[in-house]
Amino acid sequence: MDNEKQIISNFYNEYELIKFGDPEALKSQNNVMKKQMEDLVNKVLPALVKIAETHSEMPVGMLLASLVSENLVQEDKFIEVQNNLKELKKLGDLLNLDKRLVGILNAIVP
Repeated sequence: MDNEKQIISNFYNEYELIKFGDPEALKSQNNVMKKQMEDLVNKVLPALVKIAETHSEMPVGMLLASLVSENLVQEDKFIEVQNNLKELKKLGDLLNLDKRLVGILNAIVP
């Protein structure tokens, strides 16, 4: 589980906030956004699935909160990323995002 938590915490720590409300910034951040979405689907999702195999009783929210309580991710960074992902989730229907991406967003963002 430690390796999976490291993968997930790396995602949070390296995450670049996307300015969804600014079309110019969004255009310039397109590659960053694409990579982060791919990381969510190809790295974070498998890590969560692997943790769930052995800790199925642990809700995702509790697992994510443990990243902060175990000092793997700073609380303010965690909150910024969660808020940014929440924005992406809202746009998910509009942008017709990949179903796996929408699934992981629904799992990690309340």
